This record gives sequence, C-alpha cells and structure tokens, in this order.
Amino acid sequence: MQTLVLWDIDGTLVRGRGRRISVNAFVRALERVSKRDDILSYPRDASGKTDTQIALDALAAAAVSEAEAAEILEEFGHAYLAELEQDRHSLMQDLEVLPGVREVLRALAARGVTQSLLTGNLEPIARLKLTLTELDQYLDFEVGAFGSDHPDRSCLVPIARRRVLERRGFSPEAIVVVGDTPRDIACARAGDAYVVAVATGQHTRENLGALGPDVVLDDLSDTESVVEILLRYSTNRDAQLQTSPHRLEA
Repeated sequence: MQTLVLWDIDGTLVRGRGRRISVNAFVRALERVSKRDDILSYPRDASGKTDTQIALDALAAAAVSEAEAAEILEEFGHAYLAELEQDRHSLMQDLEVLPGVREVLRALAARGVTQSLLTGNLEPIARLKLTLTELDQYLDFEVGAFGSDHPDRSCLVPIARRRVLERRGFSPEAIVVVGDTPRDIACARAGDAYVVAVATGQHTRENLGALGPDVVLDDLSDTESVVEILLRYSTNRDAQLQTSPHRLEA
C-alpha cells in the first residue's frame, strides 16, 4: 500500500531567520523584469500562496494589465532564481531546518515512502532551497507540484497525483499533504488528499485545527509518532482517526 507524502517548504520544512533573503530577491526580480521599481511591493497576505499568484497580486496592485503580467511572468522565474543564486551564501545562512524535519524525512525514506513537494515555490527555487539545506536527497522532485505549475494552490494535488502515476508507475492509495497554512489545508481538501497541519509557521495550532485538518501537530520533533501518523493513511478513510484533529505536544 503506497502513500505519497507531499511537503510544503516554507514554514513546514524550513524557515528564514528573519533576513527576508527570498522576499527581497523576489521583489528585486519582479522590479527588474517589470521595469516598475518604484511601485512594486510584496503582498501582505502571501502566506500559502504560490509564487506565481504572489507576483500576479503585486503586479495587479501596481495596475499592470493581465496581458502585460503574463509576459512579465515568462521572465520572472529566471530572474528570481538568478537573484537568489547571486545571494546564495546569504540564503544558505538564512535558512533553518525546522525541528524534527530531517529525522522524519530520513525515517520515511528508509521505509521506502515516496516523498515530494506541494509548494508555492517555483520548482527551481524549491530545488535551490532544499539543496542548500541538504534535504533534497530525501525527495522525489519529479512527482511534486509547484507554484510554477499553476497559480492556484488548490489545483496542485491533481498534478502530483498524475505525475506519480506517469513517472513512477503507481497510483498512491493515499496522498498526505503536510503544511503550515490554511491554504495547505484547502488545497489538500480540494485534491481529495489527507492533510497534516503543523503549527511551525505563522498560524497557531488552534487556528489550523479550526479548519478541520486530519491532524494538527505543534511540530515534527517526535519522529516515531509523526511517521506513524503519516503512514496510517494507507487504509480505508473510515478506519482513520476516531478523534480529529489529533495533537502531539511539542
């Protein structure tokens, strides 16, 4: 019985130490390709959105037409990656792997579980962040879904489901999305996936739990319990948690 675990990145696997390296690179890249350096800003309500949607929101706020925004987006991804590559050392110093993440990824990999990403990051940005933190070795990027695949995060689970069938030859009995925002929960539900919410980002356990995920965790530090939770979904949904959401104390 094969489970596909799809990880969010920012706030779930890693977090910045407050230097806003990625955000600043994002804005610089968007300013450069749009040639509107005096009016662009990073949207406040960006938590859980795809990079593509964030860029569209920023351009819309600057009164950029949809047609022009589409042209800008064709160049934006390359510019964003170039900005981060130029500041690669600072990005590596800024990124912090969250508690328990490395241990859980390693334990699932040892059990042969297919792990990939469901993230708002553009695919090259996701690869860079996880290479710098040495988490890339545990993840199959080819079957994930990224902000470069669709601006609407709610459309990403079906993309991952299709890719794992086409590229790895199996249809997972269960897909489990792990994330730290309300949009992670919404996208999992839209894609008929299970969802484990972790309160390691900007949202509290109480706020996440009110949205009805299958499980809410303070963090991923209890390796054995987290692995058991992620693997329990390879059985019928009705046989799952009798009381949801389940909570582990950090």
